[in-house]
Formats: sequence, structure tokens, C-alpha cells
Amino acid sequence: MSASDGIDLMSESFFANPFPTLERLRTQQPVYFFEPYQCFILTRGADIEAVTKSPCFSSRRANEMLGGLGLLGADEASKEMLATWSRLVFFQDPPRHTLLRQLVMKGFTPAALERFRPQLASLVERALEKGRRQGEMDVVADFAEPIAINAIAELFALPEADRPQFMRWSKDLLKPAGVGVGTDEVRNSVRRTSNDMVAYLKDLVEKRRAAPGEDLISQFIAGEEGNLQLAGEAVIQSFQMIGAGFVTSTNQLTNTVLALLNHPEQLLALRQDPGLTRGAIEEGLRHEPAILSINRLCVEDTELGGTRIPKGRFVYAMAAAANRDPAVFPDPDRFDITRAHNRHMTFGVGAHYCPGASLVRLEVEEAVRALLTLPRWERVGRPYDYQGSNLQDRGPSSLHVRFPKA
Repeated sequence: MSASDGIDLMSESFFANPFPTLERLRTQQPVYFFEPYQCFILTRGADIEAVTKSPCFSSRRANEMLGGLGLLGADEASKEMLATWSRLVFFQDPPRHTLLRQLVMKGFTPAALERFRPQLASLVERALEKGRRQGEMDVVADFAEPIAINAIAELFALPEADRPQFMRWSKDLLKPAGVGVGTDEVRNSVRRTSNDMVAYLKDLVEKRRAAPGEDLISQFIAGEEGNLQLAGEAVIQSFQMIGAGFVTSTNQLTNTVLALLNHPEQLLALRQDPGLTRGAIEEGLRHEPAILSINRLCVEDTELGGTRIPKGRFVYAMAAAANRDPAVFPDPDRFDITRAHNRHMTFGVGAHYCPGASLVRLEVEEAVRALLTLPRWERVGRPYDYQGSNLQDRGPSSLHVRFPKA
């Protein structure tokens, strides 16, 4: 099987419904060489779990990934960007990854997030005001994005006036994820955005050093103290958590709402038994994940599923495919909010399990609870697209919903 066999992994139609293509790959060639990206696509749950745990596949891939996307040149802006991205916890292997993860997770413990729940519920209610008032809203622009940016901004105590800029920065930074950057203008924009955001955060970190608070930046600063290996990490890891958290939360919230709209019998069951809310959240994460893949760099010639993967190749482990692997999930294409043993891979596996997973779950849970106070949901007959999606992130760019009273 090759790209000429009709395998489409790059179009909007694929992102709108990637699952038939992923199923075809899983049944016909679960370790598939995708020529346009010169990488391997993995679609079987067992293979994906093996990759996330094997030392043959490394997360230390910033230089190779950014270079492959055409983002690196000989200019100072490229060097600054690589210096930042190479230090992100996302691009580390143990033992460095273990040390940085301990720093990052201090603010994302279950107890800390539970204390944040009332504040988040208030943010959700504020975001729902337009929908209540007008009886209609764009779930993305009017609801999911305000919740996502304000939740992460409150946790990091970002000034309210600067939050729209952070939203623009976060969207810009995700442009190269999983897809080639097409023009010099876009390349320059991503480099400039990365360096501008880091410069802003450096200034903010210095202000917090002088006047610490209860926010996550202050906690990261406290975690640095007395450990030379963590010097400067408050800036770098704040950059990652703010940038990555916004897009993932926005997409997962929107995907979950769309899944419920597309399965009215499940939405009705949820209305009749709100105790199913957490089950609905997990099924939304499995069935319509905001994260399509986890990528790694092969650092040692190895064999996977009977296919040789040479050193230097990227593998894209399609978590979305693993989430519908019939070897793991009975009737995997069925959206079922009562599904038991929902061990999906949307947030990864093992040591690199997403640090912000609990925050995403909390945001989606509070958002769905608020939406259920509206008696009816209907999708407005406007088209929605997946233009911002790529092999890493997937979600519609808009979703218009009406809330009729009768």
C-alpha cells in the first residue's frame, strides 16, 4: 500500500472523518509508510503502546521536527526558537523529562484542580451568556475558546487585557503541528510568535519573582529554587502549558458537543441521568479526540509489526485509531456514554501522559453541565470545517448551535 492507493491523510475531508481511513490502515497495513511526510503511520493499539514505551523511539526530536517543517534557518530568530522548543517537556526523554514533569505537575494535581472548579464554573457561565441571551452561538468562538483561554489564564494569572494576544499566539504556534509550513511568511510568523511569547513570559516571570502569588508561574518559580537543573524552566514550561493547553481544550470541548449532537439518543440519556456526565466526557475523548496522534523519532533501527523502521524516521502513532481498535473496544465505532473500561489513548500512555489531562476533563465536564441547563440543542444548518486541523490536533473551526425554548 502506498500514497497512490488512495490513502488520504492531509485533506479537510480526512479530518472531518478520519476513522474509515484509519480503520483501512489498521486492517491492511498497520505500520504504513506515508510518502508525503516520509514517516510511518501506526494504527494498531498494541503497536502504539509499544512505541510510547520503547527506548528506540525518542521524544528528543525538536531539531528534527522543526527542521522538517521548514521552520529553522540560519537566522537568530530560528536559533532562539530552537533553544526554547528543545527545552519543552514535550521534547524530553528521562531522566530530564522526569525532572521537568515533576515541576509542571505541581499545579495540576487533582486537589489543586478541584479547588479551581468553582472559579471555572463561573468562567463557563460567563461564556454561556451569549447563548442564553440570543438562543444561539458558535460553540467554538463564543464558548469553547473563551473557556479554554480564560481557564489557563486564571491558573497562570495572566493579565486579562493580554489574553486575546495569548489566544492569537497559541493558534499561531500550532500551525506547523504535523503539517508542512507552506510559505516564508508563515514560517517567519511562527518564529516571531514563539520568540515574542517567550519574551513576554520572561518579563512576567521576573515580576512574579519580585511579587509571587498563588498562580502556576509562581509555583514553577518556587520549584526552580535550589535546583540548578531547573534554572529558567518557569519561562519555558509556562510557554508550553499555555500554548498547548488552549488548542487542546478548545477542540475537545467542541468535539464532545458535536458528538452529543450527532447522537441525540445519547444526549437524551445524559439529560435523563446527569450522573453519566463523566462517562460522556470519557467517551467523547475516545470517540472524537482532539489529539489524533503522538509522534516520536526512531533513534535505533528496529522492527515493528513486521516492518523495519530505520533510524531517523518519524512515527506517528495514531491515538485516534487506537481508540477505535476492536481488539481493545467492543463495537468501537459506537458512541456510548455508558461504556465501561474506557482505556483510550487520547492523552497518551505512560511517562508522557498529558500533564494537562485533568484540566481538559474538568473544563469539558463543567461546560457540558452548563449546557445541559438549556432544554434543547440543535445544530444550525451552517457548514463547519476542519481547516485548522492536522495530524496532531483536530477540531472544527466553528460549530453553530441553537437553543430553542420549545
